Amino acid sequence: SVPDRIIANDGSSYAVEDRLGAGGNGVVHQCTREGDGEIFAVKFLTSLDDSRRRARFERERGIMFALSADRHDHLIRVISDGSVDARQRLRRREIEKVMPFVIMEKADLSLRELIKSELHPVSSAIYMAQFRGLVSALELLHRHAIHRDIKPDNILVVGERWVISDFGLCASIAEEGDGSDLTRHWEVVGPRFWMSPEANNRSIGLDEEISFASDVFQLAAVFWWVVNRRHPSGILCRDDWSGLENLYEPVAKALQHSTSRRFDSAAAFKTAVVEAIES
Repeated sequence: SVPDRIIANDGSSYAVEDRLGAGGNGVVHQCTREGDGEIFAVKFLTSLDDSRRRARFERERGIMFALSADRHDHLIRVISDGSVDARQRLRRREIEKVMPFVIMEKADLSLRELIKSELHPVSSAIYMAQFRGLVSALELLHRHAIHRDIKPDNILVVGERWVISDFGLCASIAEEGDGSDLTRHWEVVGPRFWMSPEANNRSIGLDEEISFASDVFQLAAVFWWVVNRRHPSGILCRDDWSGLENLYEPVAKALQHSTSRRFDSAAAFKTAVVEAIES
């Protein structure tokens, strides 16, 4: 059970309110800071007996705080964190557990919800500004981690900003190569319908690496969906593109099946997107 009130490590107290959503690694509630009434979101780890999920939650929390130093407008902002004693029912008995949490800015809705609610396509003026911000955010994220779970549900709308969120499936760059990947070899890595070709190949038993280029593919897939209101399935051509003409080339290149034909970094993708927007 989630407590009604929590005190974060910075000493601030929060009232825990309505549940906003849940995933494989935790549950998210709205919370209000008692000192000033400002509203945030708090994510609790609920899989308290799963050591891998606890480690993944701690990794996610660490990545969020590492990113917070730069305060990028297109990355979800972390506010504070902490832990609280909680009760968990297990085999008809209740046991006491320590439940960690992280407090972040609250989004208005997800990008998927925004696009579904719009009767008309997003204007080029809006998506150009947001795409520029998102590729820059991905470049910053790649200094710390590979996201591996970019999809419309994990890009949130906060005011006028589209922000990358949910770092629970990230592979940390700092821990790369030390054998500490928390994903088992047989587990599917990535979001259904939004996985890169190499992630799909890995899910059917092939030994392929999920890399920076995989994140580039996923973000480009979201861009294609925003502009054309269609998923980038099948063989794509220019006639399938209904957005800014110059933006087709970098997005189409980022969606190439082979990583050798794709941008190998978010920095390269950002450069191509910005040049297309400004040309």
